[in-house]
Amino acid sequence: MAIEIKRKGNESTESLLRRFQDRIKRSRILNLKKQKMHFIKDKNNAQIKKDALVRSYNRAKREFLIKIGKLPEIPSRVGYKKKS
Repeated sequence: MAIEIKRKGNESTESLLRRFQDRIKRSRILNLKKQKMHFIKDKNNAQIKKDALVRSYNRAKREFLIKIGKLPEIPSRVGYKKKS
C-alpha cells in the first residue's frame, strides 16, 4: 500500500505535495487507518450483564442514601419519565 510520487521536471514542492495528498485521499489509506484507530469492540453478554448489575447496585445504593437523608434528592428533569 505504499504510494510513490516522483517529482516531475520543473515541478515545485508545493504541487508535488498537493499531488501526493490527492493520491492519498483517492487511495483511502488514511480513512482505513482512522477507522482502525477508533474501532470499539462490541461487549459480550457477560460484560453487558456485569454492567447492568453494577448500575442496579449503584441505583439501589443512591436511593437508600437519599431515603436516609445522606444525599439530597435530585430534582427530576423536564420531559424525563422515571422508570418504575
